[in-house]
Amino acid sequence: MANCPKCGKKLKIYNVSQFCPQCGVNLRFYEFEKNFYREAKYAELSNAAVHVKIRRFKAALIGTKLTILRLVSILFPILGLLVPAATFSLKLPFFSENIPLSALGLYGSFSSGSLMHIIDVKGSEFAGKAYSAFFNELILYGVAVFIAIALILLTVLCFLSVKNMQKIICAVSGIGIIYSIAAFFISGKYIAACEGTPVIFGSRGFGFFAIAVAFAAIFIINFVLCKNGIPVEYDEGMEERLEIYRKVKKGEVDLDSLPQPVVETEETRKIDEEIAKERDGLLKQGSASEKETPESAEDEVNESEETEDKEDDNIASEEETESEQGKMNGEEESADGKEED
Repeated sequence: MANCPKCGKKLKIYNVSQFCPQCGVNLRFYEFEKNFYREAKYAELSNAAVHVKIRRFKAALIGTKLTILRLVSILFPILGLLVPAATFSLKLPFFSENIPLSALGLYGSFSSGSLMHIIDVKGSEFAGKAYSAFFNELILYGVAVFIAIALILLTVLCFLSVKNMQKIICAVSGIGIIYSIAAFFISGKYIAACEGTPVIFGSRGFGFFAIAVAFAAIFIINFVLCKNGIPVEYDEGMEERLEIYRKVKKGEVDLDSLPQPVVETEETRKIDEEIAKERDGLLKQGSASEKETPESAEDEVNESEETEDKEDDNIASEEETESEQGKMNGEEESADGKEED
């Protein structure tokens, strides 16, 4: 179970209250402000790290016209693999088939089962050398396919390193160019080994040259990118936040020791100015309301005094009226007494 963050008391499963049973601290809001600022700093740094990755991803794939061309260049090896590097004709009793050494040709031969038949009989005494030559040709072509797939994957994943990935692609495509040219001449020896056999015949194609041209185009594009570089546009303070974020992840920097905001930029300064303006406005409204309150109180006191004065005047006038009426009544009574006499 959890422990109290203040006194360290181990909480039981039945302690469902938000207050610690020993010290009484509010477990929910303990050091709330400190944790709030800590999470705000971490959010600022992690958000910058995510945006840096997005900017690099965008710049590496579609940042410039040349990077867009590099992304399109993944189609070049695919088109080169469609060109047959060689063509083998298999002739057996009740069975004959042409096997083009290309992506589509090998897929069709594998689906029909003829390719597996050649692989199974490569060690036989009857035309075994021809079958072995065809098998070696398949290995040559398979290595070229592997290099092409590697270049396609590296091009798609070029955003992993904006500075170094084009160098890696140049190295791999350079190896692919040399290999494809060498494979073209080596395949001639394997095709020559098929001559004189009654069951399998071979003819040379231009598939390896097409693959070499595709590799050369990829090499040129990435070489220009290596020379010119790929510009990446960052917002103010984004790179500084990324560097601090890496140090925080490694434990080199304590998150609590950083200011808030971690990196001051023009955007954060504008936000601080707006907050200061709103704070000043609220303070002015409060001071104005405080000034208005005494005046209103004095007005109320004056009004009450005037009301009391009016009431006193009314009472005094009523008393005078009653006294005058009393005098008049006394005079009338005295006059009536004299008449009776």
